[in-house]
Order: sequence, then C-alpha cells, then structure tokens
Amino acid sequence: MANRLKSSIQCSLTDEGMGSLERAGLAGLYLSLTAANERVAQGDQRAARLTQILAWELTDTSVRLEWNGDDLSVMGELIEWAWQIRDGVYYLPGIHRDQDTRDNWFTRVQTHSGLLGTFIKHDQLKIKVEEYTSVPVQFDADNPTQTISIRYRPIKAGQETAQLRTLRAKRICPFRDKRGIIRTVSLPGWVSPGATKRFGENEEDWIGKADQAFVLLFAPIACFYINLPRTKSKKVMRDNWAFVIPEITSFSEFARKSANIQSKFQCRFDDLRVSGLGDAGLRFAVLYSGTTSLRRTRASTLNVISMGVTDYYSSIPTVASNIRTRVLKLRPSSAALARFGKMMQHMKNSKVELRTALSEDDKSVNGGDDLVASHRIRRSTARGRIAENLVNNEHWYNDLIFPPRWQLDELEEQRKRRSDGISNESLWFMNLQGEWRELMALAQEEVMWDSPGERVILSVFHGALHRLLDREEQAISRGGSRSLPVRWERRAEEIRRELIHAKTLILLRKFVVEFLAEAGGNKDLTNNKAAVWNLINHPRDWKRARDLALLALVTFTDGRLARTDEQREGRDTNE
Repeated sequence: MANRLKSSIQCSLTDEGMGSLERAGLAGLYLSLTAANERVAQGDQRAARLTQILAWELTDTSVRLEWNGDDLSVMGELIEWAWQIRDGVYYLPGIHRDQDTRDNWFTRVQTHSGLLGTFIKHDQLKIKVEEYTSVPVQFDADNPTQTISIRYRPIKAGQETAQLRTLRAKRICPFRDKRGIIRTVSLPGWVSPGATKRFGENEEDWIGKADQAFVLLFAPIACFYINLPRTKSKKVMRDNWAFVIPEITSFSEFARKSANIQSKFQCRFDDLRVSGLGDAGLRFAVLYSGTTSLRRTRASTLNVISMGVTDYYSSIPTVASNIRTRVLKLRPSSAALARFGKMMQHMKNSKVELRTALSEDDKSVNGGDDLVASHRIRRSTARGRIAENLVNNEHWYNDLIFPPRWQLDELEEQRKRRSDGISNESLWFMNLQGEWRELMALAQEEVMWDSPGERVILSVFHGALHRLLDREEQAISRGGSRSLPVRWERRAEEIRRELIHAKTLILLRKFVVEFLAEAGGNKDLTNNKAAVWNLINHPRDWKRARDLALLALVTFTDGRLARTDEQREGRDTNE
C-alpha cells in the first residue's frame, strides 16, 4: 500500500504470554496468510480483496498486520477468508491448499469432525448442524467400483463460523484503547479448551491481550485431529476426539511438516481411529519428527489434548458440554520413536471391514460418530497398551495383558454382545491372541529389546509351552474326551490366571519353578538358566519376567492349534 497505514499489530512466537495454543494460533494465522498469497497468484478474487484492505509482513517467527479502516471490518474479512464452509464442511485455506481438497468435501471430513468434536462442540457457540448424513464416496483410487459411505454432520446453510461470531460478540476490536495501548479482553472457553468456568457466572473463561485473543481464533487451524475410542457417559457411548499441538518454533518448518501430515491423512479413513492418547501422540510424533532412527537424539514436543464428556461436569450448567479429559505433554525418546515406528509397520492402524448393518448405538446422535458408516473400523487391541508403555518409558510388553483405560468401555460393550458370559479380562486376552502374528513380528525386531536376555527368556517360555502342549496331546491319546484345542484353551486360561496372581517376587518365582518343572528340562533352558534366574530374582525388574511369560502365552501358536487360530481371526474385536 502506498499510503501510510494507521493501524497495526505484531505478534511473535517469543512474546510474553504466548503458550503452546497461542503459538499454534499464530501459526494458523501464518498458514492462512501464505495461502492467500498463493491464491492471489491463482486469480482468487476473495484473496485479492484481502490484499487490498490488509498488508502483512511474515518472518519465520512473527506476523505483522497493517491496515486502514475499521478494525472489526478488516479483521472480520480476514476471519471469513481463513474460516470457510463449503458443502456444509469446514474449508480452511491455510491447510486445504490443493484443488482436490477444495473441490471434494470428503477429503476435509476428518478436520471437520475433529473441530466439531473439540473446539466447536460447545452449546454456547450455537453452531447449528444437520443430523448425521451418509454419502457414498470412492475409497480406493485404484478400484473405482469400491465405495464406502461417509457419515458426518454438515453445518446448516447460512451459518457463520464460531470465530467470526466470537470476534463480533466479544469486542476484541478495536485492539487499542484511546491511549494506543493494547486492550485486555475476555474470551469464551472454547478458544482455550479446558479453561471453562466452573465456579459461577462471575468467573471469566480466558483473559488476555486483544491481539493474543485474536490470534487464538486461528489456533484450531494449526492443530491435528484424531478419533479416540468411545467411552460411556450416562449409559451412552460417546465419541472422544483429541487434538495435537506441536511446540512451534519456526513457521516454515511447521508449514512443511503440516503439509506432509495433511497429505498423509486425506481420504485415509482407516487411519482416523487410534487406541488411546499415547497411540495418537506417538503416531503424530513419528510423522512430525520425520524419522524413526535410533540415531536421532532430539524429538519434537507435542501436546495431546483429549476432549469428551464426563458424568460429573455434564450435570453442572455453567460448564460447557465438552471439556478436557486428559492432557499429555509428549517428548518421546529416540528409542520410543524407533519402536513405535516398527509397530506402525507390523500393526496397521486399523482394519476396514464391510458392516452388514448399523446398530442402534451407531445410529444415535450421541453414540458412534463413525466417519465410515458402511464399514467397521477395527483397531488393534495391543497398540494402545504398547503406546502407553512407550510414552512412559516402560518396556513395550509391560502389563500387556491388562486393558488400558481408553479401551475399557468398548471392551465392555463387546462383552455384552456375547452370550457366553466371558469376563472382560478373558475377552481382552482372546483379543490379544487374535494378534499373535503381529506381536510375534514385533518381537522379532531387535530394536524392541533392551537386552538380548529378554528374547532368550521369551524363547524359553515358548519352548516350555510347546512341551506342555505335547503333554495335552498325550493325554488325548490315553483316552481324553476333549479335543486338543479345547484342552489347550483351558490350560492357557489357567496359566494366565496364575501369572496374574503372581504379584510378588516370591509368588512369581514359585510359579516359574513349577511351570518349568512341569514342562520338563531341555537344552534351551539349560543353556540360558542364568539369564532366566537373574531376571526372576531381580529385586526391581522381576515383574519383567512375568510380562515376558504373558507375552509368550499370548503369542504362542502351534500347527496342531490351527483351528484355534482360525477362530481367533474371526473373533469380534474392538470397534
């Protein structure tokens, strides 16, 4: 602009009061402005209009805006550019950069549903959405005849975005008072999820400077969204979404990594669901870091925030309908990244199977916001527990036999669909057995182990199980009435129970001695007895021996149990 502009604001990643969400907001603003530059070159009239009323100067750590005219009018047009709705689905030019994404709404459904499940899912926003809509789309570019039905909630026509409504209603503009000082303003809790007032109407949700309040309106653009397992609240299974915020120190680096992640997740509906918060965080950490090499010594920090409804706060009128349920600040070690990268190779994020019919729970508005209505997405059972272990710097097989918190409610729902009266613990064990191939493939990777002795002990336990199976087969030859798979299933359940009850060093040692004695001596045990006994008698790490024994039990297979393996493949696992 030739004339001197009378109004300006400048924000930097290093300004005082810039937390991770504020920095994400500044990154979202940066992405939106660079997208406007690109669209102007492509002849976009809306972007050209924005450059006529607003000038910007971008560095790798700061954004400066200059304009003439009314603050609210100019900033309103910037918000309208950054937050658009096409075909009832959010279109964000800052991240939806290519023509295919702009023209095909279903490539934006992940971000759309993630926004409605996190930042935008608040009664106070009054964003009106339609009932769930299912539309068939082509899933596989190599197979034009294969389609799936995408289920989502479109925004009703004529609705303005929550960001534009907040800008107008909360009087963020003008930014400065009569003395030229940046004003202090308050914002609703949705712009900073979890900052919701809980102690009365006089409490403010968020208080800060007007320029940072404006920046926060762009924060959802720079976040990544992923679907967590459903949990039960007031007897209804509800969706849970998490959003991931990287610690942003460079706009150019973030823009490059963001474009890479966005391209990987377009149309990949089988990648939308994970088995827990650690699973979500490590998956994005691997993608954001761009490597799974053990030689890497520095990993990016991520903030993973899960949103949902709790029975306690849902009964308090002053609390928004969606709150933080957990916050995970993740800076994974190089070993954790390498091990999770191997798990991504052997345990695909999910399996997509044709769904014959929707259950009543799936059809309800509150239950099962399933992006793929015509198909069932089956998540890996073991991924959630292994990821949590890696996040907590535990050995990857720690407590594998116990379901993590995020998967308890869906496990209970799975149990209720059965008619055999099985316990949750036994059902979890069966689900793990159905993934014995993936777990064994993971166990074959050298990077998964801290010491060679762990693999040796796993091999010793596998050998003992084979010899116990021989004994069961001999019992049948002597006139046993039950088949070998049935006999072994009962024997494996007995071993599982005994191992779970071995909660002290003495009890574990007693079990292992009796277990190996029953199986009988062998060359493998004789050659490695020192490694076995050193771990079992270790004052701190003895529990690792129990976890290895349970891993051996889960992954044990034999050609004589082929029928059992076929049954495992057909079992109903987590949806």
